[in-house]
Amino acid sequence: MAKKTKKGNGKAKVAVKPEQPKQSAPKAKEAQKPQAPDLEALRKPVLDANAGLTKAETEAKALADKALALVVQAKGEYREALGLYREACRKAGVDCEFPGGRSENVSPKVSFIVEKADKGIRVMVKGKPESEEVIPLAALKASIGKAAYAFTDKHLGPRERVGNKGGGLANRLRAVMAGKK
Repeated sequence: MAKKTKKGNGKAKVAVKPEQPKQSAPKAKEAQKPQAPDLEALRKPVLDANAGLTKAETEAKALADKALALVVQAKGEYREALGLYREACRKAGVDCEFPGGRSENVSPKVSFIVEKADKGIRVMVKGKPESEEVIPLAALKASIGKAAYAFTDKHLGPRERVGNKGGGLANRLRAVMAGKK
């Protein structure tokens, strides 16, 4: 096929495309058709690798279990030795320098008696009749938590020393308030 093009000088030039030999249709299809790989030959390495992976995972789990058992055994021995040492320190009246173990409660357990009253809720620390007080409904509606902590600060001591006693009282006050409505 020839194509005419014009160049800058106004003369027409003919550009010729080189012709390529045409292939017959059956040969072109054969050239494009990929060869099917041997699936069995490729499947065997996958199965071998999968078996190796399963074996490695099993061995790793066994090693992790063994390591955990060693740690548990060492912790048991440490606790036993530490318990004996702490007991000896207590008898000698010396502080133990090793950390750990459970600390004692911040303060003794306290129970509250909480009941409805005419103009609020009556609260008392169980076993301390001098702590009986009626908390007005207006104070409770403003903030139950503040009212509870004001009561515990007044009758038990500051939160840093007695812990979260006000939180427990606030929960009891909420329960009584919900029942009052």
